[in-house]
Amino acid sequence: MPPPVARLSHLTRGVFRSLTYNQPLLYRGCLLRAARHDANCWLRPAAGSIAQRRSFFGLFKSQRKNRAAELLPGFHQLSEVALAQRKSSRAPPPADIARAFNEFFAHKSTRFEDFHIHVVSAAWDYLQTQPSQQDRPWLSSEDIVRALSCLARRPDSGGEAHLAFATHLNAELAKRQDAAPDGSVSAHVKPNQPLYLSILCLYGASLEARKIAMEQYNPSVSPSPATATIAAVWTDILRGFANEKNKDELLQTAGTIKSLSIPFVQEMQRILVTFFSREGDLPQAKHWFSQPVTSTEGSADTAPLGATYAEILKACASKQDLAYGQQVVASLLKEMPNKPVWDAIFVWSAAIGKGVEEIDRMMSVMVRRNTDARERDFSIPIIQPDIESINALVEYAVSKQDSYSAERYIAMGEKRGILPNPKTYNMQVQYRLAAKDIDGAKAAYSGLQAAKDDQSITVSNKLIRALCRSRPQQFHDIMAIVDNLHEKKAWFEPATVAALSALHLRRGEVDDARDIIQVHAHRYSPAQRQIIIQKMVAFLLDRENSTVDAWDAYQLLRQLFPETPRPTRLHLMNEFFARGRPDMACHVFFHMRFSTHPAIRADRDVYVAAFTGFARHADAESLELAHTQLKLDLTIDLDTKLRNALMLAYAETDKCQTAMEIWTDIVNSKEGPTYNSIAIAFRACERLPWGDQQAKPLWKRLKQLEVDIDSQIFTAYLRALARNFLHEDALELVESAEAEYGFTPDLHMLANWFNATINIEKQSKVEEWIKEHYPGVWEEMEELGHEVTMDGFGPRLYNITAELEP
Repeated sequence: MPPPVARLSHLTRGVFRSLTYNQPLLYRGCLLRAARHDANCWLRPAAGSIAQRRSFFGLFKSQRKNRAAELLPGFHQLSEVALAQRKSSRAPPPADIARAFNEFFAHKSTRFEDFHIHVVSAAWDYLQTQPSQQDRPWLSSEDIVRALSCLARRPDSGGEAHLAFATHLNAELAKRQDAAPDGSVSAHVKPNQPLYLSILCLYGASLEARKIAMEQYNPSVSPSPATATIAAVWTDILRGFANEKNKDELLQTAGTIKSLSIPFVQEMQRILVTFFSREGDLPQAKHWFSQPVTSTEGSADTAPLGATYAEILKACASKQDLAYGQQVVASLLKEMPNKPVWDAIFVWSAAIGKGVEEIDRMMSVMVRRNTDARERDFSIPIIQPDIESINALVEYAVSKQDSYSAERYIAMGEKRGILPNPKTYNMQVQYRLAAKDIDGAKAAYSGLQAAKDDQSITVSNKLIRALCRSRPQQFHDIMAIVDNLHEKKAWFEPATVAALSALHLRRGEVDDARDIIQVHAHRYSPAQRQIIIQKMVAFLLDRENSTVDAWDAYQLLRQLFPETPRPTRLHLMNEFFARGRPDMACHVFFHMRFSTHPAIRADRDVYVAAFTGFARHADAESLELAHTQLKLDLTIDLDTKLRNALMLAYAETDKCQTAMEIWTDIVNSKEGPTYNSIAIAFRACERLPWGDQQAKPLWKRLKQLEVDIDSQIFTAYLRALARNFLHEDALELVESAEAEYGFTPDLHMLANWFNATINIEKQSKVEEWIKEHYPGVWEEMEELGHEVTMDGFGPRLYNITAELEP
């Protein structure tokens, strides 16, 4: 024993080494140590294994504060109504809910998901049941109209809740209008009805919208709404059927418009021509293109929109109907076309195969013809190619996946002094990403930094994900885009948040990963939150990521996504077992065990997986903790499989007497043992002192009952004999295998026999016997490789699994 001074010196070095490496001071021999509460204390790697996560001098700095979730205005108060209903408690005062309702719908640009509207709808129902003060409703008609207009922005989650809530709001408005004094509101003219009909068409209820329009927005009703309003309503209905791709109802609606003498306006024609062009139905597209169109008021005929010309010409080029296309172009060139028509002609030229140089010359011809015409008549407006002309060409090139031509069109515009606008940069980023040109897309993004439109935000999200996937080393560039979106208060798509959280976790930035999720995830629907959950689960299951990072991912998943279901948590528990960390798996088990939610709380399968994992890793401490919880868990009924797992765990942790007691319980149970039960019982006999005295009677009993002996039970009994030094009995059993039991000794059987023979001298005899009788199997064993126990002085163990299943 070293002198006390030497022991003190050794202890001092250990203490300072732990402090230097930022590791906890642990003494595992303490009998009164606390139970493991936080697996993070075991997770700190050795110095130099990863980048340092906290500097020594950081100990003297203030603690970092995590960013709080940026809830939508008023949403917290509104959600208290639903919470009160679930708990049967008192809801907040109606005045507070009405105020929160108006705050929630204060900004039309906010994106609302279905689960937001479910919460708001519950608050709305609550207000409807509360008696108003001074005979005034809690929400005015203006408040309801504002809320209705906010529903006109379609969410990513479908919009069923939006449609149902819009119906409730419209019904309340109609009720108030019907109750208005006589003459103040007409029975047929309801000022908010067009907005409601457009919402119906937006969410796939165009049939219902058409039914209402037939009754209220018909020139034959009296008094009739304004012609422009009627045209706008029926245009929305056409657009709704086109978006639903309902060809039959679209044609029927077009026929109804004609039969009711509703003006066939430019936008109606564009919708029909675009729909049939993109469906490949050129005859129908040509039919509707040939129909005369009128102004919105229906007072005079007018020409189709430039977008309509572009669609019919692209359809003609796609279907190789060049004659009709040339006819359309010739009719346009008889007079001086306007600017949108010129853009359509340029797209037509590109569609029929003309190159960039030819289109450039056509633009020069356009400018020259316009100049000549203005010399004769100064009232003719100036026509010059602009960024819209370039964008139309780029858009066509992108639709054909021709990024080379798209780049040349942009270069042609810059040569003419036409600078790209946000739409140009949007398309440029998209087609460069499609071509895997990440650096080029990042360069194009510089033109989008000030843009706030939805398309620019969508493209920015795509770029962030592409950089996280392909250029994670360009971290500062990624964060610059993220910060830019945060400054705009822009929408982060769930896939973007998932990619950023994984990026932060790989860099060891747990707090930053928590921040990005905490700030945005509360705005997502349950389905959208699943995108982040799946990404974090995939991150955790990726063995290229360290166990430290995997544990951090699990902690975030547990804290920020409490809805993570039991099967996913069970998968994660098994992953920590596979990573060789039964202590972490034990924490995952306890998180399920103490959950109050029935869909998360540990069930029988969780217990079976936990005990099986503890058996694989011989973790006696975790086994005792989990078994204690099983005894206290009144929701679990013990069956044979669960008892098998428990017996296996005690057998593998050298508590074989307890395992055999469980075997007795299995035998005496109503369900009885399975084949796996028998094999596990032999495993317990294998490690039990004088275990052969229990293994042999069991084997004899099996033969008396004429139980079909399979290879697993045979091998388990063979190991029990060999491990208890009964070499001759084991040899006799192997020799009788083929004649008596019908299967030839194979690699699994013979290797397990060899490994279970822990006496070196006996192992030599087993080796000689196998080489003599089954030389091919011995060669296979040699290919597996082996290790020598007891630092090279003990018996050999070949690398073959001996694991049993419960």
